[in-house]
Amino acid sequence: MWKEKYKEWFKRYSMPILLATLAAIISATAFKFLTGNNIVAGVLATWVDNVVFYGYISFQDLKKKRRKRGLSLGTLFRHMRNMFVEFGPAEYLDSFLLRPFYLSSFPYVIGNYPLAILLGSVAAEVTFFIPVIIFYELRKKVFKD
Repeated sequence: MWKEKYKEWFKRYSMPILLATLAAIISATAFKFLTGNNIVAGVLATWVDNVVFYGYISFQDLKKKRRKRGLSLGTLFRHMRNMFVEFGPAEYLDSFLLRPFYLSSFPYVIGNYPLAILLGSVAAEVTFFIPVIIFYELRKKVFKD
């Protein structure tokens, strides 16, 4: 059973994590170059990461739903509800506290800026995905859509 769960989680989250992390590294480096400020670069890179991550997840989820039964206003509302349940609690901490902290502080400790952003992103993913996976599994049990 756990092997199937790991495969499901990997399939759902691996590509958006990869794309969002690459976007965070590129955007943080660009923002650092433009502003010279680690904190500004870390906060802005957090938001770029979020747009890429949730854009990919939403696109994939809505594409599946459209194939099954088409898109309607109800489908969009259920999608938004599901996203809020799955990601909401973890996202609040991630976007407003942990990820900006990691992406802003790791460059002070690690001299290689892109590596510091990569390691900060990995630290953020670990603290983010523990509650996300718990709420994802709960969401699937409660909402059968």
